[in-house]
Amino acid sequence: MTKTKGAPGIDVAVVLFFKKAAIPDKIQIRDFSMPLVNRIPGFISGLSGQSGLVGMMHARKYADEKKLEMIVVDLSVEVEKPLYPKVLKPEDLPNVDLLNLIRSSKELMQGIREHWLDWLSEEGRRGVDYSSLKEAELIARRPDLIPRLLRLPGFAHVHVVTHPAMTGFHTLPLTATSFPSDYKHIVAGSARLHPDIEVVL
Repeated sequence: MTKTKGAPGIDVAVVLFFKKAAIPDKIQIRDFSMPLVNRIPGFISGLSGQSGLVGMMHARKYADEKKLEMIVVDLSVEVEKPLYPKVLKPEDLPNVDLLNLIRSSKELMQGIREHWLDWLSEEGRRGVDYSSLKEAELIARRPDLIPRLLRLPGFAHVHVVTHPAMTGFHTLPLTATSFPSDYKHIVAGSARLHPDIEVVL
């Protein structure tokens, strides 16, 4: 798919790690995702927003320590509705298809937190108490519940989510953007600093 002139969207940096002897010639991006502590099944996740540079720094350090090759795939992802520049309130949800949980109201986040706690209670994990965690920390630790959120009636129109996430290469949450791997509006992709690698959308 080609870029639509003037269409709203977001840039996402998908950080990947490979053994130096196994660097691919081609990356089918729908088969890959940035390593999260709890990966989101069927979704692509990457760094976005102001924490991107911090995330890259820690990813580079991780790659060096593990003697891995870090490859960053830059994606341009479009959405259909205009980006919402203000703090998102529950009544604003129908106006967006990119849900930014970094810039959402306390009321909206508290409602999402209740869903998270209900779903985690269903899992019945012993020795794990999430009830004391604040909204952002709860989502950062368990972003794998995002698909369940997007199946709820009030969120079913949302395609892209910006959220805090714990990655495999940093001890603090970073800002990530995630979307289904079969999302039709990934409009451009390239491997930063690895121009010889073909990125297949």
